[in-house]
Amino acid sequence: MTIYADTSFLVAFKFRKDAHHQVALPYYEAHQDEVWLWSPWHRVEVFNSLRQNARANDPAKGLTEPEAKAMIHQFEADIRCDYLVHLEADWRDVLQTANEISIAHAFSLPCRAADLLHVAYAKELAAELFVSFDDDQLALAKAAGLKAVNPAAK
Repeated sequence: MTIYADTSFLVAFKFRKDAHHQVALPYYEAHQDEVWLWSPWHRVEVFNSLRQNARANDPAKGLTEPEAKAMIHQFEADIRCDYLVHLEADWRDVLQTANEISIAHAFSLPCRAADLLHVAYAKELAAELFVSFDDDQLALAKAAGLKAVNPAAK
């Protein structure tokens, strides 16, 4: 099975102080033999999210700049080792798919542009499962025809 995880899942998987870490880690471990997809959009949003969390310098979040850099390096190592499989899709196709999803669903569902890009990338890469902790994004993924799951849902 091919799995496309969004930023909320991937950050929670690596960041021990994330509210969803205790769910993300065992979920990944239970599915570690599956193909976990990584796209150029992940590189932008996941890495930027880590940098922004460190920039906030919020002691409650507890992410320092060196910790964020270490997580980014760990993601890069995971990609090199194929724990996360980097796949490219033509950006024109991704943007066209994102626009089509917006046309079909943006009047009835909340959908940020970043969420549209994740869902469009998942569709373009033919992901069999979309994983997120973001219920709005999961609803969008389902509406776009993807099988989607929130590992924290009971």
